[in-house]
Amino acid sequence: MGYAHDWVSVAGLDKDEVLARLGLVDSGEPLDYPHGGDFGWALTPQGRVVFVADYGELSLDRIAELSKGVSLVAARAEGNDCTSSVWGYEDGRQIWSVATEGEAERRYDGEVEDRLIVQGDPPSQFAAIRDRHLAKRDPGDEDSEDFLFMAPLELAQALGGWEPEGEVGQYLQFFRVARSVSSVAELIGGLPEDL
Repeated sequence: MGYAHDWVSVAGLDKDEVLARLGLVDSGEPLDYPHGGDFGWALTPQGRVVFVADYGELSLDRIAELSKGVSLVAARAEGNDCTSSVWGYEDGRQIWSVATEGEAERRYDGEVEDRLIVQGDPPSQFAAIRDRHLAKRDPGDEDSEDFLFMAPLELAQALGGWEPEGEVGQYLQFFRVARSVSSVAELIGGLPEDL
C-alpha cells in the first residue's frame, strides 16, 4: 500500500473545464498509473472526469470551488499510515464525509479501537460497505485496521469510479497534466515579458 493520493471525480463537467478550474491543462501524454509527483486525469465509463494529484495537493477549499454548479466525490488516502477520507460536494458545499481515524488519534486499550468518522448523510452504498468491513475486523489483530482503511476508498470507487487499488480504476487510461500559463503567472506574480 505505498501510495499517497488526493483525487476528485466530477460529474457534469468535461475534462477541459475540470482542468481549467484547477489551473491545469492536458499534456496529452499517457500515464500508465499516477505515481508520486504525477498529476493526471482519466475518464470513467460513466463519463466522470477523475483528477489525481499527490497527497495534500487538493485543499477542501479548492475542492469546494471546483464543485460550484456540479457534484463531485473527492478522496484522500495515505497507504503507509492507513488513513483515508472521502467527501461528497454539491455546488460548492460539502454534503457528507467518511474518514478513518488518524494515527495520532487512535486509542489502544488492549484492543484496536479504530472507527470511522461520519459527517452528514453519506449515500446509501456506505452502509453495506461499512458493515462488511466492520465484520472483517478482529480486535485482537492490529493489522485488521486495514479493513476500515478501505471503507472510504471503496465508497469513493463506488460513487466516483476510481480508487488507487480498485479493480475498475486500474483499467482507466490516465493522461499527464501541466500547469496552465495563467496559473504559473499567478504563482510568479505576472507573465514573463517573452510570453
